[in-house]
Amino acid sequence: MNKSVLGIDLGTSSVKILQIFQDHSKLKFKEEYKEKNRKGWWDAILSIFDEINFDTVEAIGLSSQVGTYLINQDKIIHWNQPEGKEQLERILKKYEKETFLKELGLNHPKLNSYPIPRLLYCSEAFSDVKYICQPKDYICEMLTGKRVSDPYSWRGLAEKESMEYSAYFLEEIKIKKNQLPEIKSFDKVAGYTKEIDLKNNKVRPGIPVYTGLNDFFASLAGMGITDEKTLFDITGTSEHLGIITKTYESSTGLIASPYLENYIHYGVTASAGDSIKMALRLGMEKLDLEKEYPLKSPIFLPYLNGERAPIFDPDARGCFFGIGQEAEKLFPYSVLEGIVFSLYHIYENLGMPPMERILLSGGAGDLKFLNELKAEIFGVRVEILEETETSALGAALIAAVGSGWYPDLKEAQKDRCKRKSIIKPGYGWKGKLESRYEIYKKLYPLLKELYQEFKEKTK
Repeated sequence: MNKSVLGIDLGTSSVKILQIFQDHSKLKFKEEYKEKNRKGWWDAILSIFDEINFDTVEAIGLSSQVGTYLINQDKIIHWNQPEGKEQLERILKKYEKETFLKELGLNHPKLNSYPIPRLLYCSEAFSDVKYICQPKDYICEMLTGKRVSDPYSWRGLAEKESMEYSAYFLEEIKIKKNQLPEIKSFDKVAGYTKEIDLKNNKVRPGIPVYTGLNDFFASLAGMGITDEKTLFDITGTSEHLGIITKTYESSTGLIASPYLENYIHYGVTASAGDSIKMALRLGMEKLDLEKEYPLKSPIFLPYLNGERAPIFDPDARGCFFGIGQEAEKLFPYSVLEGIVFSLYHIYENLGMPPMERILLSGGAGDLKFLNELKAEIFGVRVEILEETETSALGAALIAAVGSGWYPDLKEAQKDRCKRKSIIKPGYGWKGKLESRYEIYKKLYPLLKELYQEFKEKTK
């Protein structure tokens, strides 16, 4: 029998499941959520499970969005909600960087979705907290009966080496260890499947379920990122741009944290996916860089849902600057250019580390025009992976290693992480784009106070 493993990636709007087989064939499944809550997540998974032959499945690996928290049975705070913002400000004022490094192995980023500010909010807002978990922990419980997570999904509260939550910060935020999931290494068995009856199928009991990683780290695993000369670009609802480092980098305002045996240094945007949707509505499919493209188009700030790195302002909003006659014809270009500028802004804040390539994954991997713009301004080739659902692939590779298909994750990556295409810079646009980028970079500081005023006056 051609054995298989499953990688489950619980995203923001849908669940993706990748079934990879020993003969290198694969099946991909995707199901949109009817409700963005625990019932919607589980129903979507069960809908896909009904199409899978579980007689072939040797193991299951898990991956999920993080920053979304389930409190007891009925409360949920999504990753992009403002809860914890005030607590984050208090925490960053109260504690020195050295305290975070000692207790957590990383400096606390300016993100209210991290565990400490969110859990502090929960302990202050709710008087009846029995347990708090994240989506992956909940799915693990539904599959195995055990609520188990990994230290990377709880980074900012759990420490990688000890596999424990920080007792110091648990006391500070008034949360007890038994209110949170058990922590195990990403490559350990969290539990074994219960027998689950489906409409036309059945999940057999006893399949090992591996703890897995958060969606970002699982995507890095599924991309095969291993060296310091590769800039990773993970596209999606948000977009992660960064690089692997051998040592911890804490001098910037971006995020640095342990990753497997190395470290990563990166920033993440908030609105790339929605900006792409906007560009599609405006006629993005007509764009072609092989034609002389007008660089007199408006400049766009892609902050449709606020922005994370590097400005960290949830009140920022999208803005077109320099609208002239017939500018609407140029809006699709402006939007895509704004996305690329937001990534270059992160790269600049990373210290512009030397790199030889950009390795790209995610849903935007097939957008040729967008990838060409990235190649032009960064001045290096953009390599697009064959498998776009790299979080699901990373989860599946963890299960495959656990099942003995490979001796370790690096060997699995060598065998399964393949490039589909390469885009090289070749239009000579770098100088022009950098000139426009300098205007882009000046706009947010000029608008910052107005964004706050706009928020207050449009409540």
